[in-house]
Amino acid sequence: MSSLKHDEVRCVNEMKTPPVNRLSDSGRRESNADLDQTPKKVDEKTIELLDRVFGQLPISVVLTDSEGRIIMINDHYAEFLNTRKTGVVGRLVQEVVPNTRLPIVLATGQAEISAEHFYGNKTKAIVHRIPFFADDGSVAGCLGIVLFESVEELQNLAKAYQDLHTQLSAYQNEIKSVFRAKYSFADILGESLSMRKNKGMARRMALSGANILITGESGTGKELWAHAIHRASQRKEFPFVSVNCGAIPENLLESELFGYEEGAFTGAKKGGKLGKFQIANGGTLFLDEIGDMPLLMQVKILRVLQEREIEKVGGTGAERVDVRIIAATHRDLQQMAHDGTFREDLFYRLNILSLHLQPLREHPEDISLLIQHFLTKYGSSTGTVKRVAPETMTILRGYNWPGNVRELSAVIERLLVTADAEVITPLDLPMEICLANKEREHGYACGLDQALAGVEREMITRALRITHNSKTAAAKLLGIPRSRLYRKLEQFDFPELRDD
Repeated sequence: MSSLKHDEVRCVNEMKTPPVNRLSDSGRRESNADLDQTPKKVDEKTIELLDRVFGQLPISVVLTDSEGRIIMINDHYAEFLNTRKTGVVGRLVQEVVPNTRLPIVLATGQAEISAEHFYGNKTKAIVHRIPFFADDGSVAGCLGIVLFESVEELQNLAKAYQDLHTQLSAYQNEIKSVFRAKYSFADILGESLSMRKNKGMARRMALSGANILITGESGTGKELWAHAIHRASQRKEFPFVSVNCGAIPENLLESELFGYEEGAFTGAKKGGKLGKFQIANGGTLFLDEIGDMPLLMQVKILRVLQEREIEKVGGTGAERVDVRIIAATHRDLQQMAHDGTFREDLFYRLNILSLHLQPLREHPEDISLLIQHFLTKYGSSTGTVKRVAPETMTILRGYNWPGNVRELSAVIERLLVTADAEVITPLDLPMEICLANKEREHGYACGLDQALAGVEREMITRALRITHNSKTAAAKLLGIPRSRLYRKLEQFDFPELRDD
């Protein structure tokens, strides 16, 4: 009834009910037309309007005047009562609706919301009984609404709602489990001064809601730091979603980030698809390699950061999102902005907080700790227990590690497989590390011939160790004739080896 205008309520109040004959105290038959002093009747346009409004409702509705006479009943309710609309208009509601309390509501002016109602067949329904009032405050009539025609209907709806809520909770938990931060600050190893400073700074950044730009060479663990920041933030209970901007083709990046509507393009999934911004809503979106993002997409990302809303591909309206951005790159975005290959305004939006990760060569004191961690990590998965000889550790600590922690991790995992003995010696190390160590020890003062000789001796030593001192197998492994290997063995004064 709240949707009816004030004038329409007044018209309903002024409605004249059809004459009903009754006996007076003196026994004289008189009609309610003689007793009712209200205006004679509501105009037909108002009746038509009410009939249209109530007729379209999928629930049962009845409307009475101040005397409790039905002035409107919709088709749905008439069918439920197994009667005809034309046969009940003008009758007292208690004559039509079994056990109705509408007359009581008319008398008290007190609404009864979500009340139980028993019909003659003992069907229990859930109903609203709502009075409405005239300008002078008197009760003008009453609106009866049957919300549920049986308690079973309500119970079925409640069960359907509960099932839907359970399913939604399961989906939300699945999203949280799939899109969650896997690492914390405890997983970031390093006790050097630079690492301690970065951890302290990152913890403070986590408590802020501002965007963060993480910079550093490839392999320094930028995504690991992004995970840890999210885990320490107030958004930790919400998704952490990672997107590699450089790994997604330009023509797919927009739909990946913003999602798309059904039919947005050829091959679009039925029902459309959620974008990463929607999945990350309430949480953190990690944009890795942001420096590889096309300029056109940079404009769209800038708009999201400014307006806090997205628009799906093929969509017609904007959708609000609450997402914190952590971006990462190995590029110099400030220089790129100066060169025009990265939007300057986007750079400033991302660079509110900045965290620079030093390459491993700048904090070599952390290498021993990292090596021990990787030995334990990969050794436990393969059942292999090995340790690094002191001289090997010295070489590893002195290596430049152009691939940073990622390269160190790969080298240790490889050594656990390729090293024969329990102790990893310098001879077990990859050739590039050995050569770098030789160069570091001798520089270029030794000359090209001496450097080449050192490399040859190193390779022959390794081949003989792998083949258990078999000269035939070693020559085959090195890809040279056995006679040439003999000459090299004599040249480098190798100890006497078995003939095979």
